[in-house]
Amino acid sequence: MPSSNLMIRTGRRIKLRDLHIVLTVAERGSLIKAAQELAVSPPVVSKALSDLEAELGVRLFDRDRHGATLTAYGRALVRRSIAAFDELRQGVSEIETLTDPAVGEVRIGAFAAMMAGLLPAVIGGMRANYPRLTVQVTQVLTSPTVYDSLRDRSFDLIVGRLPTRPLDRDLISEELFAEPVSIVAGLSSPWAKRRKIALPDLIGEPWILPQRGTEVGSIVRGIFLADSLPEPAAPVICSSIEIYWGLLATGRFVAALPSSLLKFATQRDTIKVLPVAVKTRPAPVGVVTLRNRTLSPGVRVFIDHARELSQQLRSSRAPRPR
Repeated sequence: MPSSNLMIRTGRRIKLRDLHIVLTVAERGSLIKAAQELAVSPPVVSKALSDLEAELGVRLFDRDRHGATLTAYGRALVRRSIAAFDELRQGVSEIETLTDPAVGEVRIGAFAAMMAGLLPAVIGGMRANYPRLTVQVTQVLTSPTVYDSLRDRSFDLIVGRLPTRPLDRDLISEELFAEPVSIVAGLSSPWAKRRKIALPDLIGEPWILPQRGTEVGSIVRGIFLADSLPEPAAPVICSSIEIYWGLLATGRFVAALPSSLLKFATQRDTIKVLPVAVKTRPAPVGVVTLRNRTLSPGVRVFIDHARELSQQLRSSRAPRPR
């Protein structure tokens, strides 16, 4: 069949160097900028693209004096090229790991609460057996596009609260534990001495609340809705856990924090879990990966350690007031 012959002929002639040039031009949006990054001349980049387009029989870029923009054919090739380079990188990593199981790399996207609580505990526990395993962690925010970083292979996995909406079919999730939320204040807060508190008692207090439009924002807002209460007019809205700790330590603020943070964060002894009944159901926390993508041994090691540590939180209730 002609298409089969084209596939065989093309497979023999397309080099990884050609795909690397395509990816660089696509990322930079310019042949000149791509040439600078690749340390070659613009004519070399132009000829490589022209030869590849002639080989494939389609135009990969629309080029003008403003730069280079991918065509539909170019986008298809880039999407597959990213996967090809990722599989090659994973193959090299797996070979290294087979010769030395203690080496490798794990690239993680994580929500703020995970970075301050669960992740340091997991990574710290891995160090004893895998001291040369490199872990790169980047904070992400919940948004409709957050999982695109898995598709473009920027991350191997994303750790945090699982979305309430169904995941796209190219993604797969694994729940680690169901996480309740507790109402907290600093140790010097007048509320820290109270033995009985109802949520309506705190409505007029200065709250620290997460940003609207995020999963955690919806969860915290649901705490008040479950009690038929309006969401407080919070003087501070942020996604930074460091700001939470700093403001709670003043004793002048209250907030809602997840159980994993209250169990693992090093600052947990600076706050008090208040005796407030939270009526919402615990939210699932887990890992999300790209379906049909081969996970490196290092990634599997990380997930195994996360599962083991999560047993301390699985099916547990919110921390008791201290």
